[in-house]
Amino acid sequence: MRFGFEKVYLKRALSQEEAEFTSTFKSVSTEEQKSVFNFYSQLSNIDTLLKKQGKATPHLSFIEQNTLKTVTYSGMDLRFADRSVVIVLNGKTAAYASVVQQLELYKRVSTVTEVKLLGARFISPAEGVDFSIQITAAR
Repeated sequence: MRFGFEKVYLKRALSQEEAEFTSTFKSVSTEEQKSVFNFYSQLSNIDTLLKKQGKATPHLSFIEQNTLKTVTYSGMDLRFADRSVVIVLNGKTAAYASVVQQLELYKRVSTVTEVKLLGARFISPAEGVDFSIQITAAR
């Protein structure tokens, strides 16, 4: 059963809400709008990272537990497949011998199926060796 006033009431309520929204929107400066947008964007990024963290956490812990003290990582890429995860690590260490030791440590991990040295280059005595490792592990 309809009385006919619902449509008129809803249109009036909608126009009042639109007017209030427009008024509020105009009262906020461009800088404040950018700040709110940036803040929301950061929250969205954090939410996405937290949702993905569940998949990465076990692999991050085995990397942490099996990394030499002389090795530091500057980048990591995780790619998940049905039965495995491929981890690419970019790092730095003092000498080539440390890179070889690091490869051997990862090869000893029971869930690791393959370890590859993608590249290594000596920068200088002060900076040491930049290297890249690819680790394939069971999920």
